[in-house]
Amino acid sequence: MFKWILRGVLALLAVIVIGVVFALEPIAKFMIEHEGSKQVGARVDVDSVDIQFYPTHVALHGLTVANPQEPMRNLLQSETVSADVDTKALLKMQLIADQVLLSGLQMYTERTTPGTLDGKLPPPKPESDSGLPGIALPDPSALLAEEQATIQAEVDAIQTGFSDIESRWEGKTDSLPDQAQLDTYQQRWKELKQKNMIERIAGAKQLRDDIKDDLKQFKTLNDDIKTDSAEVKSLTLRAANLPADQSKRMLSKYGLDQGSEGMLRFLLGDEVNTFVQRGLSLYQETMGSMAEKEPAPSEAPTELPVKLLIRQILIDGYQVIGGEKLAYSGEINDVTDQQDYWNKPITMALRGGMEEKSQLVIDGIFDQRNNTLKSVFNMALKQLALSGVSLSQSPDLPLQLEKGIADISANFGIDGDTLKGSAKGLVNQAKLLVANAAADNKTANLLAAALEDVSRLVMDLSVNGTVNEPAIKLKSNLDSILGDVLGAELKAKLGEAENELKAKLSSDYGPQMAKLQEKKNILGEYQELLGNREAALQALMKEML
Repeated sequence: MFKWILRGVLALLAVIVIGVVFALEPIAKFMIEHEGSKQVGARVDVDSVDIQFYPTHVALHGLTVANPQEPMRNLLQSETVSADVDTKALLKMQLIADQVLLSGLQMYTERTTPGTLDGKLPPPKPESDSGLPGIALPDPSALLAEEQATIQAEVDAIQTGFSDIESRWEGKTDSLPDQAQLDTYQQRWKELKQKNMIERIAGAKQLRDDIKDDLKQFKTLNDDIKTDSAEVKSLTLRAANLPADQSKRMLSKYGLDQGSEGMLRFLLGDEVNTFVQRGLSLYQETMGSMAEKEPAPSEAPTELPVKLLIRQILIDGYQVIGGEKLAYSGEINDVTDQQDYWNKPITMALRGGMEEKSQLVIDGIFDQRNNTLKSVFNMALKQLALSGVSLSQSPDLPLQLEKGIADISANFGIDGDTLKGSAKGLVNQAKLLVANAAADNKTANLLAAALEDVSRLVMDLSVNGTVNEPAIKLKSNLDSILGDVLGAELKAKLGEAENELKAKLSSDYGPQMAKLQEKKNILGEYQELLGNREAALQALMKEML
């Protein structure tokens, strides 16, 4: 969202002022829509553009930005985006404004026409043939093909680990005292025994000192071999467990690693993934791009070293939740592409609610100093009345929250690409139902009966991993209820999928992993060599005492 508002739409205003000063506003509208659509990869539309000069004021009315990932939804739409901008800065391709107004903002609204650049809908996703309502089990062959690069990277890492250890010890043993050195020490001691006492004592001291210096190497090398032996053991274990570990990783990626403990996640299906991915896409499309710092201009030291500098963005908007409007307003402060200029992070604060009740609180910090973007996002939503909220879009099992009072809290943090966060939801006075389930759908009818007495819904969502590959888990108090209905069938199918994955991994990578496991004794000969040479030197030292 903010990427377009801050770096896309407003940056295009600079082009407008420079290229079409005093031109007709329809030209500016065309440029924003044409260039904006190219950058977003989806349609950008503006109802009208107002441009005033001296001072320069620009307003976009009826802005909509389609979501490139979901063509029938908008990433955002806003009634008005307006700002007084610095004309001199615009001529230098810099956007400087004290305040930007963003009014009537809505996110992820539905569209009546596709938002793709060609106006066509992408082909529909293939339907799952799992036989379980709302549960999609990916085909193991397709999953392996998609994950091949990641699996091969693990294989290569194991191979590299073994190779590095072998190379290190080839070099270390070359510096060890060899048999020739030991023979030299023995010859020196033999010659000393033939000399008088004074010469023998002096010579023996020097010989012992020389041997002690060599023995010091063995102490260090013995410590090294213990460390490297532990690494060899770890690498061998990774090779032996690769089929099991990789199949578990892939099942976790698709949310299939929780069994009946994560049953609600299966019923919600893609809805959970979509919810998380929307947030991450919005982050990447906005603040993520802000972390891509550009070098400050050097040709004019007196100029501000930024391309973007906005002290405050005032926001007001609303979202429709359960048929009701949740209005909000707030601000984003200190927006710039060079946070080191102000030496402060971007901050966000929004407040809102329904019927003038304070129910929504959102706070965020986006810190891109020190070349790594660190973000913290917190949200709390209290006593929100919900009705008619669809939990599962499955035609076989359309689970719906007919009514309830919800308390929701969320905390997410991103450090570079590392993601960690959680969201907790509590719905009291809840009434769940399986809407319009077919009369002959035995599973749906059993579930509908099991949910009749549920009046409280508790959900716990955790997200870890990376921004590009989040690992999502969702648990709820319904899992045991749903597990009783679907658990046995689900476990059977998950077991089949996991076994098939392991079998395919063993077939594709088994021989290579077996060869790597044979390297578990690669340090044995080095360890024996160290022991023999150290023992020979110690024996000589003992003889000299």
